[in-house]
Amino acid sequence: MIGSVIAHRSTRAQHLLRNNADIRLVFKEGRRASCPFFTLLYRGTALDRTRVATVVGKKLGGATQRNRCKRRFRELARLSLGRIAAGWDVLVLPKREAAGVAAPRLRMAWNETLARAGLMSRKETA
Repeated sequence: MIGSVIAHRSTRAQHLLRNNADIRLVFKEGRRASCPFFTLLYRGTALDRTRVATVVGKKLGGATQRNRCKRRFRELARLSLGRIAAGWDVLVLPKREAAGVAAPRLRMAWNETLARAGLMSRKETA
């Protein structure tokens, strides 16, 4: 049981974008796709996986609101990893409107924005 939990955590950790230098590169060189609830910044990499980070500013609200927003977007990213093409670093920049939107509407906006950005794998877009 413990081994499977550790394996799950290490697999999840592979898809987190944590290196500050890599995050800055996405801000500097990345392309953007926006919707009313968030902005995606994305940059191609030579890696065999996609890494995702959520960056929430203090303008969004207090710590509780910011953490809840991060959890919501982390879950959207986790559920989408199998459908996102490999080799991307993705930053999610939530907007204030994301805090009050219903989960199904946020999920629909997420999927539409990923498709518009061209981040979905070929098999998902066909």
